[in-house]
Amino acid sequence: MIPIASLEELEEFLGEKLQQFDAGPPIAHPGLRLSHVCKQVALEIRNGNATAVRVAFLILTKDPGLPFGKRIKSGFARALRQRADLLSEMQRRGLTAKTVALLELEFCPRETEDYCKLIKKFDPAELPARIDDVRATDAKSRMLLQSLIAEGARRASRR
Repeated sequence: MIPIASLEELEEFLGEKLQQFDAGPPIAHPGLRLSHVCKQVALEIRNGNATAVRVAFLILTKDPGLPFGKRIKSGFARALRQRADLLSEMQRRGLTAKTVALLELEFCPRETEDYCKLIKKFDPAELPARIDDVRATDAKSRMLLQSLIAEGARRASRR
């Protein structure tokens, strides 16, 4: 996980300019400014902004270490869940792969819960193939994995 402490570092890391999300009065603290920009990105996702969707996707899948990272990443996952229709098939696969990778960690990060809720919105036929091989060792990861398996089975039975 690459630590990112400022908006400029995030722009360099992502290869994306984020000025369009940096509205309002100037914020001197780099971490608070970065948090504010990320809140704007989440808001723009809900408004259907494709650039905001791409920025959130990149942050979730590249997983940099951000100030307030748990909150930022959970906020992106919740916003994307509301607008899952804006995600491309490639982005859906990437987010599913990232969620699977988080479920296999020794310690399950907080944002994994929101990632799991997001991927439940994707094609249910795709989930079993992706989660059957997950080796969750953490109790929280096992609980989230069981929830994904149950959701996949429930949705498949309705077909």
